[in-house]
Amino acid sequence: MVNKTTYFSDAALAWQQWNLTDFSSKSEHLLRLAQSLELDAADLAQVINYHLNCARTRIAEVQSLVGPTGETNELYSSGRGVVVILHKRSGANATLAVVAQLAAALIAGNSILLCSDDETLNSRLVSALENSSFPVHLVQIVAVDAFNQLMTCDIRQVGLICESQDARLINQELSKRTGVIISPVIETDMDQLPMAHDTALVLRFITERTRTINITAIGGNASLLEMGSSNH
Repeated sequence: MVNKTTYFSDAALAWQQWNLTDFSSKSEHLLRLAQSLELDAADLAQVINYHLNCARTRIAEVQSLVGPTGETNELYSSGRGVVVILHKRSGANATLAVVAQLAAALIAGNSILLCSDDETLNSRLVSALENSSFPVHLVQIVAVDAFNQLMTCDIRQVGLICESQDARLINQELSKRTGVIISPVIETDMDQLPMAHDTALVLRFITERTRTINITAIGGNASLLEMGSSNH
C-alpha cells in the first residue's frame, strides 16, 4: 500500500525550495535532464528543450505594470505546489505527452508526483533525474493505482494522459473538491497531442502574483490621482 501522506509531504517540502529557485537555475537542471535523455531518448530531450524555450519567453522575466500613484508594480509567476500527473495511456506519443507536462510543470516551479506503470519511461526518468541533480523528492514516480489516494491530498494541479472517459470522471471528482479550484491539463488525443505542442503549456502550471513597492511615500503619491478627470 502506497503511503500517500509520505509521498505528498515530501513533495510539498521539495516544492517550497524549488519554487524560490530563480528561473535560470531551474533551467540548468532542465537542460541537464534533456542532455541525460539525449542518447537513448532524443525525442524526449527535444520535448524538454521545446517547453523550456517556450517558458523562457513567457515567465522568465518579471513584467512591469502601471503604477498610478507612483508605486512600482511587478507581475511575476509562482509554482502552484504539488502536481500529480497520471500516465494511463501506452505508446510513444503518450510518453511525449507525459514528458511535456513534466517539463512545463517543473520549469513553472512545481514538484511532481508521476503516477505511471510504464517501466521503460520510469527507468529512463529516474536515471536522468539523478544525473541532473534535481532536489530530493522534487519528482517522485509511483504506481498508477496510487492516483486516487493522492487525490485526497492538497494537490494544486493535475495532468492527465488518459482516455476521454477517464478524464471526464476525474474532472467530475475534482469539481467536488473543496479548497483550491483545479482545472486539469488533459491530453487524450494521442495523434495530435495538442497539449504537448502548446507553446503556452507552462501557463497552466503557474500562479500569477503581483509585487507592489511604494517609491514616493507610504501609500504612494495620491496627488497623481484626480477624481473626475477625463483621463480616468
